[in-house]
Amino acid sequence: MSKTSDNGPLLRDLEEKVLVSDKYSYSAVTYDLQRADGRWDAHKRSLFRRPDAVTVLPYDPQRGKILLTHQFRLGAHMNDRSPGLLEACAGTLDPGEDPEACMRREAHEEMGLAVGEARFLFEAFVSPAATTEKLYFFVAPYGPQARVAAGGGLEEEGEEIVVIEADFEDVLAQAGRGEIRDAKTLTLLYWLAASGLMRG
Repeated sequence: MSKTSDNGPLLRDLEEKVLVSDKYSYSAVTYDLQRADGRWDAHKRSLFRRPDAVTVLPYDPQRGKILLTHQFRLGAHMNDRSPGLLEACAGTLDPGEDPEACMRREAHEEMGLAVGEARFLFEAFVSPAATTEKLYFFVAPYGPQARVAAGGGLEEEGEEIVVIEADFEDVLAQAGRGEIRDAKTLTLLYWLAASGLMRG
């Protein structure tokens, strides 16, 4: 059986075999993809199924500050022995959860922040060749009074998160030196820099 989309090639004989099903699932996927000249190519790929997720960068334009988190990340450690990453708050959606509701929940759990006004920016796939995960990007203004709890994440989920309030210009300089290595965080930092919102 073949199927197509308005902006994509024909696809046929799509089959997925789940190899591991734990918190998330890992599958072997085979399919045929039609080339522009009409020939069919057989493909075999590995697919990691993850829920969609959110990320938020809180910013304080009056004080020139932003809120970030620092935590151990297994993937980064296994790649180059990174001890941890400085990054924007993020987390996965619960089944049926609205992205904005998830963003507010994660901001409270990880940073102890009660988000008031927030701005949804865009959605983007994280690594579309290998995972189903899509990320919803937000920014949110905050002030000192919005920090209503200590944060740090949920111990029952194995989280140990350090909350860092940093000078926005200092973090931008870190990014320029290659010291910020998380893609979602770089995306939000440079969006915020271009937006003019940090001029107070």
